[in-house]
Amino acid sequence: MLLRYQRFVASSLIVFVAGFLYVAAAAADEVWHKSYENGKQAAERGDWKSAAAYFAAALGQKSNDTNKIRAYGAVFIQYYPNRELGICYYHLGDMERARQYLQLSLRQSSSSRATEYLNKITAGQAPPPTPVPAQPAATTPSSKTPKPAAEPSTTIIGDRLSIAILPFETKGIGGELGEIDLLDKITTVFFNLHRFKVIERAQLEKVLSEQQLGMTGVIDASTAAEIGKGIGVDAVVCGSIARTGNAASIDARLIDTETAAIITAQDAYANGINLPALSQMIQEAANKIKNDMPLITGYVIQTEQDRLTLDLGRSRGIRKGMKCHVYREGEPIVHPVTKEVIGKGIDELCEAQFTDVFEAYAIAVITKTKGGAARVSDRVVTK
Repeated sequence: MLLRYQRFVASSLIVFVAGFLYVAAAAADEVWHKSYENGKQAAERGDWKSAAAYFAAALGQKSNDTNKIRAYGAVFIQYYPNRELGICYYHLGDMERARQYLQLSLRQSSSSRATEYLNKITAGQAPPPTPVPAQPAATTPSSKTPKPAAEPSTTIIGDRLSIAILPFETKGIGGELGEIDLLDKITTVFFNLHRFKVIERAQLEKVLSEQQLGMTGVIDASTAAEIGKGIGVDAVVCGSIARTGNAASIDARLIDTETAAIITAQDAYANGINLPALSQMIQEAANKIKNDMPLITGYVIQTEQDRLTLDLGRSRGIRKGMKCHVYREGEPIVHPVTKEVIGKGIDELCEAQFTDVFEAYAIAVITKTKGGAARVSDRVVTK
């Protein structure tokens, strides 16, 4: 009797687990399928931002375009999230990303629709304008109807990435430069990039003095991060400049002040120990760091408490440790006289840092809240 009961319990447990797994799988299927359908509906309305967010969410679960896939039960559908996301980006004016997703779609499953839009991009054919609600008639008479201006592209939202230039360790370079201060030169070069918010040297020297470090330049990553925290910056730039014969090299690192992790590291070389050669070398290294920290815009495609899934990944130049602003676009700003649309209102919501980066998307953790809660289809720009 006991053995029969044990067999009954075991068989019941197997049935329960199998049923649970089936329901879980069905629920997962419903999520991607629902996101894909919502994306198609948003695209039909011309709501390309929301459509892009839905298609990206579907891609996060099922990433391959195919002519036939089971949606639920015995229902099969055509599933082309990469293609449709590329079309969304085409209508949003982001031709680079549109091309990437359309080409990926064609590699996975050829379709005339993907080919059609890829040909439009190749031919330089601009997308049709998104319908704009009619503006109220002007109170003053006018012989001409003003045309709405194109929406200006947003480059920087909120503060730029703040950095401090720490003293570089110098090896073999001494009096050849006379009164030239290499730290001042490096600081000036980074300031003139117009990409970062560079902290004044006076603030840096105060913190170095308090920590009894001086300006010698021998600073490890952990100490560099602590100095950066003391100044209140996002990252610090440090490294070394070394001489080898009549040549020189620079190694520069951008270090996150919260984690002490290296965000990017670059080098450059000079064929000479003189100011023009060293200046060009420093400029080259700074440009490499700037190019490795591009200003990239994207969308929030999923939210879960303080974790955000963004449609930015390695293919767009995103790396772990980079930071971003999350914001929401408001109503169009219309010039009261010309009736031109000169921009949109901006509500900055939070700052976040990329913690996990994949090819087409990334996970970011909110580090600083500024407004309301982030939601799907909110905008993102790297800091």
